[in-house]
Amino acid sequence: MTPKIAFILLIFALPIAAYAQVDYTIPKKHRVIQEKSPQSSSVLIDAKVSDISFTTLQGNTHTLSVLLQQGPVVFMFLSTECPVAQRYTMRLKRMNAEFAEKHVTIVGVYSNENDSVDDVKAYMTRTEFPFLIVKDTDGGLARHLGATMTPQAHLVDTSGVLRYRGSIDDNRYETRIKHHYLKDALVAILDGKLVPVKETAAFGCTIHLPELPQNQTTYSEHIAPILQKNCQTCHHQDGIAPFTLANYNDVKRHSAKIAEQTQARLMPPWRLGKGYGKFKNELRLTDTEIDMIANWVNAGTPAGPKLNDLLVAQSSETWIHGEPDMQKDIPIVFKELTEGKHASLTITIQTDYGRDEYVRGFDFQSKNTKTTRRVTTYLKTQRNVTPDGDQFNAQINPNHAVDMRLGTWAPGFTPALLPEGVGYLLPKGGQIILNILYKGSDRQEHENLQLSLYFSNTPETARLHKATLTISDDANWQGAVSSYEFKNDVYVFAGHPPTYVDKQGLRVVAKIPTGEHVKMLWVKESHIEWLNEWFDIYHYSEPIFLPAGSRLEFDMQKDSENQNKRELSDENTVCHFFYVLASEYNPD
Repeated sequence: MTPKIAFILLIFALPIAAYAQVDYTIPKKHRVIQEKSPQSSSVLIDAKVSDISFTTLQGNTHTLSVLLQQGPVVFMFLSTECPVAQRYTMRLKRMNAEFAEKHVTIVGVYSNENDSVDDVKAYMTRTEFPFLIVKDTDGGLARHLGATMTPQAHLVDTSGVLRYRGSIDDNRYETRIKHHYLKDALVAILDGKLVPVKETAAFGCTIHLPELPQNQTTYSEHIAPILQKNCQTCHHQDGIAPFTLANYNDVKRHSAKIAEQTQARLMPPWRLGKGYGKFKNELRLTDTEIDMIANWVNAGTPAGPKLNDLLVAQSSETWIHGEPDMQKDIPIVFKELTEGKHASLTITIQTDYGRDEYVRGFDFQSKNTKTTRRVTTYLKTQRNVTPDGDQFNAQINPNHAVDMRLGTWAPGFTPALLPEGVGYLLPKGGQIILNILYKGSDRQEHENLQLSLYFSNTPETARLHKATLTISDDANWQGAVSSYEFKNDVYVFAGHPPTYVDKQGLRVVAKIPTGEHVKMLWVKESHIEWLNEWFDIYHYSEPIFLPAGSRLEFDMQKDSENQNKRELSDENTVCHFFYVLASEYNPD
């Protein structure tokens, strides 16, 4: 190679390398560009995908919601120029032949700005791809799904939930493949099982989208993905929110309220402050997203390119966490109650398993979400035996003592699961306690709740324990602060804050023996009426390791006008943390 040629190639490579340093790496395994992080900014794994329509090169228009009535849909982002994408031609054709008879739709999407319509058509003539092909001229499909690479797969199940995003398999060389990520995900969905690997970092070539007009924020390209990710779980027809955000007209009608509530950080109703722990399923808008909503409203709520109306209501027939280990129908008759009024009902479910079980989590499906507004689930761990020997016996039991709270469900919300190998103990003969908040309608209401439980299948499952801190309602409240000391090395998995928090908020830190402070939890002031508050247990994204001798304590911040007095509720302020012994569990 002459020095002149080498110099030219070096100049060509520099911009690519500079761009890759921000979002991409070049691992030895592939020797091609790979995402540093597989997370999508538009649609999260296990979140609903907004409905969208697109037109194929053959001129046929399709809508995602219609295709999903037939079976799962795979959006496969490809390129005519990317050599890695080209290597997958035969693999994709074989995959289409294998899954087409199982009603899986594959959509090949060409979003790169450099891929003209004629380029894509010529490439299709050579490859003879048998599935739907789309030239994503304005990059709308790529932005809608958060696509970044070619090849890259986005698998949507029949309930409209994104179940897999990432590479097709683990190697561009077919003879070296060890993991068939996309195929395994499809097989799992078709069998009604959990997807084994939900997200991987795609490798190949980056997608270069056409630039949007400057300073133009539109509903279809910018606002819809924000609402879908953060608001859809509550604001649908059967959700707990007071109005729906199912389409552009809904959003436009409530746009001023949306801007007001998001700027005040009242919506979405995430109770925890930043900087104290990272949690699963966070509903928190970034400053950029809040400004984007405000700018869109001030600009007159422009609709933008037509992507079809929008938010798909959560399916009441699909378990988000996959097929449960136990499922129980609970028929309920709610007594006549004045419309708009609320009351609660407690139900005890007696179990009779042949052995102790460890519960990783739970979920519910409701047939009457207008009446059933919230279900809080507990475990009573004393050993009982039902007189009639039935496996389950649901009865009203207003006087109950509980040992462990599993969490809260409400229409549109799915409680988080503990990882495999960790669980709440449900001993043989234990009871499940349900506290149901319901809303009156001036008549007797019927409900058929479906409860699902997920158990740990690990032989030596680590049992979840509870650490409790209390601030007493005392005039000298600073002297009444309790702490909790861990005698052993532990992993902390979740925190359960108090129901009511005053204007100072409530912060908790862990003080470890080396003197370091680990920020565990910050609960902001409660702004929402208690009937609509989300009384949840917050699960950490990753368990927090605390060595023996660490102490949980309230972190008294001097950020209030009245530092010498704390306004408390009538009851003590209680905060629980759930942990396992490190000797019994290793997250690696």
